[in-house]
Amino acid sequence: MAMRPGDSVLLVGEGNFSFSASLCDRVSRDVQVVATCYESEETITKHEHAANNINCLLEKGAEAHFLVDCTNIQECPSLRNRLFDRVIFNFPHCGRKAGVKKNRELLAKFFRSCAEVVTATGDVQVTLCRGQGGTGADQPPRHWQDSWQIVAQAAGAGFILSEVNAFDATCHGGYTSTGYRSQDKSFRVAGALTHVFTRSLPIDKMKPFIMETMIGNEHCSFCIPEELADKINRNFLQEGSYHPVNVIKELLKMRIAAMVAVHELENQFPLLLEYRPGDPHMDPEVRQPELYFVTRSNCGADQCRCRDGQCFSRPPCCECSVPMSNLSQGDKNGDCKMLNRAEDPDLSKICCRYYFRPTLTGYLDKVLQRPDFTAGVIYILSGTVFRKCPITPQTMPAFHEMVLVGAFNDKRQPDFPHLFMRSVENTITFLVKSSLRTSGSEISHADQNLHPTVLMEKTSGKCWNIYIKDMVLSDFTNNALGKLDLVPCQQMGGELSVCVASINLDLLSMVLYQIPDWRLLWTFDERFLNQLSGSEIKPFRDFSVYPPAYTHDLSFWADSDERPDELEFHAAVRRVSGEMVRCVTLIDSFCQPHTERRSRCYRLTYQSCDRALSYRQALQMQLDLREELQKAFQITLR
Repeated sequence: MAMRPGDSVLLVGEGNFSFSASLCDRVSRDVQVVATCYESEETITKHEHAANNINCLLEKGAEAHFLVDCTNIQECPSLRNRLFDRVIFNFPHCGRKAGVKKNRELLAKFFRSCAEVVTATGDVQVTLCRGQGGTGADQPPRHWQDSWQIVAQAAGAGFILSEVNAFDATCHGGYTSTGYRSQDKSFRVAGALTHVFTRSLPIDKMKPFIMETMIGNEHCSFCIPEELADKINRNFLQEGSYHPVNVIKELLKMRIAAMVAVHELENQFPLLLEYRPGDPHMDPEVRQPELYFVTRSNCGADQCRCRDGQCFSRPPCCECSVPMSNLSQGDKNGDCKMLNRAEDPDLSKICCRYYFRPTLTGYLDKVLQRPDFTAGVIYILSGTVFRKCPITPQTMPAFHEMVLVGAFNDKRQPDFPHLFMRSVENTITFLVKSSLRTSGSEISHADQNLHPTVLMEKTSGKCWNIYIKDMVLSDFTNNALGKLDLVPCQQMGGELSVCVASINLDLLSMVLYQIPDWRLLWTFDERFLNQLSGSEIKPFRDFSVYPPAYTHDLSFWADSDERPDELEFHAAVRRVSGEMVRCVTLIDSFCQPHTERRSRCYRLTYQSCDRALSYRQALQMQLDLREELQKAFQITLR
């Protein structure tokens, strides 16, 4: 990362000040360079060339300070209340024969001190000898337990690792490292790596909230699950958005429109639906345990629901930017409001159950009943849908679905199903190949079997699942991007048949942008969208690399009749961890013969893809989860 005119850089732990002097030669004089060391001036000038280097610094307008403790930078009177755009620490070491543990502590304290002096958009650069960092960039890799675990130490102060670069001493003219084991000896710089850290957004505990809306002439309030709190009203599909899911939606629409007539529908379909067994809005493949239910309370327009002196229906709140029709049964009156709450309101008067829509295919009948509906035209509707699902890097509780609907007469338009299917298949294939060309990883024509193709896998009757077949994208080949159905149209007397295709825009975006984790699509970090602006599909570049992972096991006993549903268990993990758990794996299960009690043991991997997650934070989440599970289920923790 280049320094800009007006930036300031702080160097700590300097030995003979040769790196500082070299830096001054390479940056503009408008860059403020402040070099510090731990020793006194009398001690440091005994190093060879140190005095000359210090004089060079001062002549070029830089500062040199002594007796500066890098673990408590602001204690230095000359640095107090000053902020820097960059802090550099080359080859940190506690001195003497300090072990790995002491050097980890040094790094942890250093990063905590940096948090007080680095600007919001600044960075911290730490150069370590080969193998010390404990990241995948170290070659050869050292066992993590034997490394300095630099990313984990930085996470405790709210920093994420954003870059790892090879350290080339020859690029720093006149630089010689010194101070190895408190001696006038050089560190081994061959294979050294410079780790660049930036600030991360804080990890906030997820809280439930009340969503107020109008149904008919009545004000209604709904309790929204904590795990969906950051996925409501994000507006990724709004006009002009450069979010990947919207870019892909627009490209799909444009390419399909080049082959067949297309009409995009406004998303005026309700986000919340009243639950009725056998609901026609339900896709038969969506099971009831996958539904996210919300609770509606019986409150009138002027009633204020309070509990323990707290009012939940009319305090100041944030206005929702999603149209009213998206949150109610199609009504457009009033405003939708989100209200944070500390605890559940009084829900003793329950009138009915509502759930978040799990798919948009349930609105097929409304599309077919439109007065302007025309056979031979593909109608497109897109929006967010919600389903409970296991915790894995490719399964998501909320995603953006694109549904294509086209009706045709079997006798007059016999080629329409083939045209419909080919338009979907060819469009996705074109986008995948285009993204590979952009990333420079296009497969040679010499091996046609490795080319990305869309595979329509027939499941039953006239239903196909949509897969991408490509060894380069092997992480996604087992995940269906969507499905395609050919069904009779009962709403029109059986004269027409209907083609319906459903595409998971989030999963397709992950393939095209090479995004490794679905959670990144929902990040609030501006560095995500800043690198993906525009309609061109470019490979995503992680702004948090080699994030630390912490593994915790959880075991419990459950009566055979009271064992928690698997999806409910995963939902509870999400509720407590706020998507900080990357995957949950059942590693052991057995039944006690005499009592018929069942034991389960799950392994949880805590790892954030966009925020600094420390070991202590992960441990606290694990402890909170144990407490939550005991409240939510009839289990006995082991």
